Amino acid sequence: MSGQAPTLADLAARHRQEILAYLVRLLGNSHDAQDACQDAFLRAHRAFPRLRHGTNLRAWLYRIATNTALNAARGRARRSAGALDVDPDALPAAADLSAERRATLRAVARAANALPPRQRAALVLRQFQGLAYAEIAASLGGSEEAARANVYQAIRTLRRALGVTP
Repeated sequence: MSGQAPTLADLAARHRQEILAYLVRLLGNSHDAQDACQDAFLRAHRAFPRLRHGTNLRAWLYRIATNTALNAARGRARRSAGALDVDPDALPAAADLSAERRATLRAVARAANALPPRQRAALVLRQFQGLAYAEIAASLGGSEEAARANVYQAIRTLRRALGVTP
């Protein structure tokens, strides 16, 4: 792509797997994540012609994926009238774990599930997707300071919920 602007197909090929992994972590199961990923790329397809030159394309895709996931989570919460059900065994980190580690993973999943949506998204983008705070801010819409604060608050809340002292 020397000097040429990437197409949406190029972006999808380059980022689909990492967006899908992010959505699995954010939504807690691969079925919902697959649906959200498909919806996110459909939304990206519709918005792509209006995209400004110089936009951080990776952060733009994460923003669309985050909004899609949050909408899906809200819809699922309304339908179930309770907390989101996270299936820790569907998470990539669950492969080949002992029973004790699976129990710990379930406790972490429950605590993460209780986080406010923006904190949870910021935490996943930072800790699992490796995004910089500027990219998190672009993905979630806000400042770098807000991104930093959301990650900090999420970690603090998780530590408190799990009885871990800093």
